[in-house]
Amino acid sequence: MKRTVPNRMLFAETRDQLLAGREVVVRVLGQSMLPFFRSGSRITLRPLREGDLRRGHVVLGETDNGHFVVHRILTVGAVLGNVGFFGLPLVTGLFPDQPIVACYSTMYITSMNFLVFTLGVFFITQKKQYVSLKAAILNPTTLAVAVAILRRICRK
Repeated sequence: MKRTVPNRMLFAETRDQLLAGREVVVRVLGQSMLPFFRSGSRITLRPLREGDLRRGHVVLGETDNGHFVVHRILTVGAVLGNVGFFGLPLVTGLFPDQPIVACYSTMYITSMNFLVFTLGVFFITQKKQYVSLKAAILNPTTLAVAVAILRRICRK
């Protein structure tokens, strides 16, 4: 006898089973995961382990209001925020008479870019071969900060 269970109940139980360390097989309904999964395809959800959040993997998520979504990861973004384009003008606007605040912010932005060009690249590609210390040091932000420091030193 077939029985239909509301998605909210099904995925709440699925979540509980995953948290208990068990695998769960669910059937895809609908076309939102085409061309990778067709309606009727079975997918196996496993408890999350280190390194599981990679391109191509299927994940079950629960939103703040209790809805569940199953999605295939196509890309990983927002690993590290782009803090420069919004942050520096904001800090300069909030503290126009204190240029030291902009200097501290610039150093923070520079360190964030170093992380983007090392850890960020690794998180997205999952391959060490694409991580380059040269790219981390010779990027537009780091070069601009170096030029600004040199101009400041040479002006005195």
